[in-house]
Amino acid sequence: MWNAFFMTGVLATLVSSVYYSMTARRRGIHPLESRMTLGKMNISMGILVALLGFNQFTFEELDTIRIVIALLLIFVAAVNLFLGSRNYFRYRDAWRKEIKSER
Repeated sequence: MWNAFFMTGVLATLVSSVYYSMTARRRGIHPLESRMTLGKMNISMGILVALLGFNQFTFEELDTIRIVIALLLIFVAAVNLFLGSRNYFRYRDAWRKEIKSER
């Protein structure tokens, strides 16, 4: 069960992060929209790294190095999730305000 969830999650977050990265770097896109899309990319990358970190705990032999690496990956994922969501909501609000002011 975990393998199916893990592989589906890894593939979905990998595809979404590549999609958001390519979308954010398109020509002609508004700078605030681009930064908002990069925030989405950071959120999906954070989920990907968290899945890789939690996967370390599924192995039979849990030694110290594996636990340290898993905790490090989970910490990096939490930071990436926090910063990505903060940037997404900040730039989304700024972009909406700018669109309203143009009308």
